[in-house]
Amino acid sequence: MRKLRKLRRISLPQIIALIFIAAAFAASATQAGAGNKITTLRTIDKYGDIVIVKTNATEVDLDGLTANNPDAKDKQLNALGKSIAKFRLAAEQPLFEDSVLSALSKMGLNPESVTAWTKRHPKSALNELEKMTPSMQTKVANIATFIRSVNGKIDKETAWREAAAIVHYCAKYNISTELAVGVAKTESNFDPSLTSKAGARGVMQVMWKYHAGMLQAKGIAATQEQLFDPERGIESGILLLSRYVEAYGSIQKALHRYYGKVSSAYANKIDRNVAMLQDHSAKTGF
Repeated sequence: MRKLRKLRRISLPQIIALIFIAAAFAASATQAGAGNKITTLRTIDKYGDIVIVKTNATEVDLDGLTANNPDAKDKQLNALGKSIAKFRLAAEQPLFEDSVLSALSKMGLNPESVTAWTKRHPKSALNELEKMTPSMQTKVANIATFIRSVNGKIDKETAWREAAAIVHYCAKYNISTELAVGVAKTESNFDPSLTSKAGARGVMQVMWKYHAGMLQAKGIAATQEQLFDPERGIESGILLLSRYVEAYGSIQKALHRYYGKVSSAYANKIDRNVAMLQDHSAKTGF
């Protein structure tokens, strides 16, 4: 008998646990009695997708709406659809660093401007902007605003395309963005439509007659007119710089080869333009 009595004893922790379980059941029953049931809503958003949402009936009680009041039900469904659409639209916005957002704002632009440009130019390096690291995005913002500051004739879209192309292709071909900017400013002041007396074309003033075979083989430009595209011209010039640096082992010698002859004046001008970019970057505070 003593053994049986010991088995029937309940410890204090067990008693406390039973009290909590009983309280939980009581709360559930009270909530059910108050009408706080879970309602499943089925609607279609503006994209044509079926959306199923579970919610508390006291918040959106579609079951409580009678057939005699269809307008009220439609209003709640429309409101729900709009909320879902806004959430999806926000989720689809490109994720840019503060530097990019600040630079766009200073130009009277917004992320939607970049989206519109990429739709017009599906192969643009701007399509890579969201995927770039924070430091790369900051470089794009700095270069885009720098281009506009030194040449106001370059439209905003072209400035951003050129900036994105410089950062993207410098990373691809392992060239300093500052060097590429210095060369581009020295050669054309970022004007993609420029043609020299010698026949050099585009932002980086590439000579088609010397480099046509390589550019065609690389799929960069099929004709010399394509060098007038700001991004094709920039990629062409950066590719040449990378090849010259690799072949000659120094930036100084690579610049002499790029220019076509030894010229300290040319190299000094590039140095001054690089210094201008550095000053600009310091002032923007990005």
